[in-house]
Amino acid sequence: MRKILTALAFVSALGLAASNARAQNLLANGDLDMTYQQEIVPGFFLPKPAVWENIGTRTITGPYEDEMSSEPWAGPAPTPVTTNGSDGGDWAVFFKPFSGNATDGPATGTLQQAVAGSAGTSYKLSGWAGAEANALMTNAEFAIDFLGGGGGLLSSSSLSLLPTLFVPNGQPFNYKQYTVTGVAPAGTAFVRARASMIGALGNPQGGGQAFVIDDFTLRAVPEPTTLGMLGLGLMGLQIVRRRK
Repeated sequence: MRKILTALAFVSALGLAASNARAQNLLANGDLDMTYQQEIVPGFFLPKPAVWENIGTRTITGPYEDEMSSEPWAGPAPTPVTTNGSDGGDWAVFFKPFSGNATDGPATGTLQQAVAGSAGTSYKLSGWAGAEANALMTNAEFAIDFLGGGGGLLSSSSLSLLPTLFVPNGQPFNYKQYTVTGVAPAGTAFVRARASMIGALGNPQGGGQAFVIDDFTLRAVPEPTTLGMLGLGLMGLQIVRRRK
């Protein structure tokens, strides 16, 4: 009996460790509800997601701040309903493809957050994205970037959203959930979750042109060795039961 209890405890501990690894969201403010006020032009401020880094640039005029803003209307169901904003609201990010134009150049906007990472570990990024029919972009993507100790990019795992982003599904903004996975290469010190609007321009036909994102999770996937140990533990338990 003591051997059986020991085997059960071992298997239970392995299962709990694997479950915790799957469940933990490595991102802070993953639901994008917490915001801060960013000065867009002198004297004019808009909310943006706290903790996350946002970068906007246009090919001719360079960096600018009006590539995105946080909005309470941008993340309706089917995205998870969260109320963690300072006002108790459910916020999401509104990218602005129409901020690119012939004078300033096509616009690229990125929202990203880096966390500590380790080489050889598998990571999974999930998030929601949607768009109005007249949004014009060369690409829109979710990505996991693997960074070295000095912050340099080692490699990326990316997913283009364009093949399905505009496909109607009966949901507001045609919102859909997307997932990208990747294994951290040698030398990885940080893992960066990223959502990008790339090469965007205002649509001369007008109409709705929003590109919206919400509710991100970044998780470390249990390594095969851990799952293998769990399997060995189960086998050991079966052997102990047979010998009893």
